Amino acid sequence: MALGSALLLGAAAEPADIFRCELPSPPGAANHGAAIAELPSGALLACWFSGAHEEDRSVRILCSRGDGDGARWSEPWTAVEPGDQAIGAGAPDKSLGNVTLTVTPDGHVWMIHGVIQSRVWPVVGEVCRNWICGRIDARVSADEGRTWSQGRRLLDIPGGLPRAELKPVPGGYLAPFYQEGDQRSLIALVSLDGDNAQVLDQWPLDGPKLIQPALVREPGGRFRVYFRDQQRLGVYTAEFDPAAGAWGPVTLTNLPNPGAAVDAFDDDHGRIVLIYNPSSTSRDVLALARTDDGAGFVPGCELSLHGQDADAAYPSVIRGRDGAWRVVYSANDKGKIKFVRFTSAWLDKCFPGKG
Repeated sequence: MALGSALLLGAAAEPADIFRCELPSPPGAANHGAAIAELPSGALLACWFSGAHEEDRSVRILCSRGDGDGARWSEPWTAVEPGDQAIGAGAPDKSLGNVTLTVTPDGHVWMIHGVIQSRVWPVVGEVCRNWICGRIDARVSADEGRTWSQGRRLLDIPGGLPRAELKPVPGGYLAPFYQEGDQRSLIALVSLDGDNAQVLDQWPLDGPKLIQPALVREPGGRFRVYFRDQQRLGVYTAEFDPAAGAWGPVTLTNLPNPGAAVDAFDDDHGRIVLIYNPSSTSRDVLALARTDDGAGFVPGCELSLHGQDADAAYPSVIRGRDGAWRVVYSANDKGKIKFVRFTSAWLDKCFPGKG
């Protein structure tokens, strides 16, 4: 699809506390692992992986451009082709995975995404079939995502994958990564300078088998981290101090987790809000919960459309310059990418009497 394709026709959204829509995406395909960014122009960019099914050789990374309030989105274009081969990689990719987007102060947009590496053995054939063969690549765009550089190997550890938004800190960006095979989370310090991406340091979380860390900034320069729990005991959390490169103790929150990704942000009152699936067995709904202490949450309202979006999973949230939050997530069992925009007024209504 030509990158210059016009935004989809439709009436502009009326000012409202919450707005929902579906991004255009290939029907009958798996559309999953989306990220969203607000561009220097004020437009939105959403990118995700799409193919016949997850881990398939047909998977590509698509991007769609939206207007600032998310009311209209372009037809998606292919940002990364199937079989892409990054600089430094020994073979073309077997498949593609989770996407993150970061806009740096110079206006460049960075895409950090997952890859299933290809390893073909004589007689046996392809031996890398799933995320245990994961790798993390990086590429950059100087024109708001219309075109991208060739990918470069960023982190080549067994089963390495990204999931949630990078956070700026002195000296670079904190990147929440994880290892699929070892079921282990890690935080990396990544430099995104010009057209070069580099891992400067990394701090793995030892102990519990928790993956897909999501970061939210706390006062004093520390970060609160939330994890997906493959044992489905609940959402876990820990503090991370980037100045010391040190993890705090891991604790179990009072929220369930069905083995699904979460994301987090802070509200106008300095409290943390989590986007999660409020079940230990299903991804039927995405909902909000809020905490004052980082671990004890008060449940709020549902974010996805009950009965219409199941399964709903993999939320990615940003806050725009207008103060409203924007979320993309996978819906209808990874068949569609949905978008939600909500304001502080709507968020306050989610937690009545708790302003």
